[in-house]
Amino acid sequence: METSISVDGAVSKLTPQDQRELQQFVQNESQKNQIQSTVHDLTERCFKRCITGSLSAGKLTSKEEVCMQNCVERFMDTSLAVLKHLETLRAGQ
Repeated sequence: METSISVDGAVSKLTPQDQRELQQFVQNESQKNQIQSTVHDLTERCFKRCITGSLSAGKLTSKEEVCMQNCVERFMDTSLAVLKHLETLRAGQ
């Protein structure tokens, strides 16, 4: 006979400090996942936009390299602008 404990039941048996540490761990892992997803999306978008030839030589052409750099920089600029705007909205509440 197999015994199963619900996640909520197992968490409630942890000490308050262990619960906080678990919550922090889950939050950190969620942030890592979000960052990885963003990097994947950025890579895909910039690759589709900038890579025009074959990568058989293992190198980007100078034009592709410049395009990739500009693509990433625009993405970062946009992300920072959105974050600053959200901080402004939050501060105004």
